[in-house]
Order: sequence, then C-alpha cells, then structure tokens
Amino acid sequence: MNKSQNKPPISRSSAFKFLVARKFDVARAVLLHEQHEETRLREGLFGFNCAVEPLKSEIRTQKFTILPTRDSTGAAIAVFTARYHVPQFSSHQTTLQGIVYQLDIALENVKTQKCGLVFIYDMSDSKYSNFDYDLSQKILTLLKAGKNYPD
Repeated sequence: MNKSQNKPPISRSSAFKFLVARKFDVARAVLLHEQHEETRLREGLFGFNCAVEPLKSEIRTQKFTILPTRDSTGAAIAVFTARYHVPQFSSHQTTLQGIVYQLDIALENVKTQKCGLVFIYDMSDSKYSNFDYDLSQKILTLLKAGKNYPD
C-alpha cells in the first residue's frame, strides 16, 4: 500500500484493517494509511514498549481504556476519562502513546475492524486542572472521522 519505494510494505493484517475501514476502496485505504503514518511520525507514536516507563505507568492510570463490552451495533467502546489526566505528570506524547497502543490492540479484533469503535471523552468529575486543550485537539485529530486512524 505504500507509494514510496523507500518504505517497506505493510503487513497483510495491517493492510486489511485500512481496507476494511474504507470499504475496500484501495485509493482511500492508501490515503488513510499515509495520513495515519504521518500522524504517528509527527507525534512520535512508534517503537514504544508498554513494559517500560513512562508508558507503563500511563497505561496503569486507566485514563484511556477499551471497555470489555460493545455497543448495540457491535462497535468497541473506548473511553478517555479526563479526571485521571494530570497534565503536569504526563506528556502529550506519553498519553498519545498509551491511547495508540491500546487502539492498535483493539483493532486487531476483526469484529472491531468491521463494526468500528465508539470513542467517549468522559469529562465527569474532572476539574479545570485535568483539562489539556492541546492534548484534546491531538486526540480528536487522531480519531476524527477515521481520518488518521482506521475505525
């Protein structure tokens, strides 16, 4: 799916995720993949290890989680709980890595690939000190209308 000869081909399973997300329209799937890779590169969302700090602690906060249940259409449900986010203790990059790591795992599931994912930004019981406008924008840009992430 890569246009550039300098990039290695993506795996069959990864290509399938992008094709499913665009109803097997190859041109749209290629564009989605390119946008996805550009976002990962820009935000430093590659080569991370959940067993190593600070990502290990970030995931333990459970500020972002994929619920074990699905909505009525079969879509997976992801929740970002703002009250667990403390901007002074977590960089944008680390928070985004925690989100992307978990989204990558969720999207390995064929049902999630076919039915999509519902994203909930839960602001209940959060305070002004939990809110990070720039991070919120990055999360929404990452996810909006599946523009940069297969949904």
